Amino acid sequence: MDIYYIILVLPALAFSLYCQFKVKGTFDKYSNYGNARGFTGADVARRILDKNGLYDVAVVPTAGSLTDHYDPGKRVVRLSESVYYSNSVAAIGVAAHETGHAIQHKVQYAPLSLRSGKEES
Repeated sequence: MDIYYIILVLPALAFSLYCQFKVKGTFDKYSNYGNARGFTGADVARRILDKNGLYDVAVVPTAGSLTDHYDPGKRVVRLSESVYYSNSVAAIGVAAHETGHAIQHKVQYAPLSLRSGKEES
């Protein structure tokens, strides 16, 4: 095995796994706390999108855990079922985060196109 591979890739992989573990742990912790208004992740996503004039961006549930993402090509926010249907603090935080990507897309935030790997209109 090449020494540069060990020096560069393995620490990056370890850091990535650590971050993933921390995100899941934090999500699990705050999944036990409901929000005072009782809004679900889907409710919060829709409200944020509407407040920003993004009426054409759909919010849909998707299978899996923490599979939430914004698809700029199809203009859809996909929320995992544990976010879409839940009224936990964790769920509304994830929903708000994902709708933030739709807002970034609207204002043509350059790093979003780098992250998604393509130009979207």
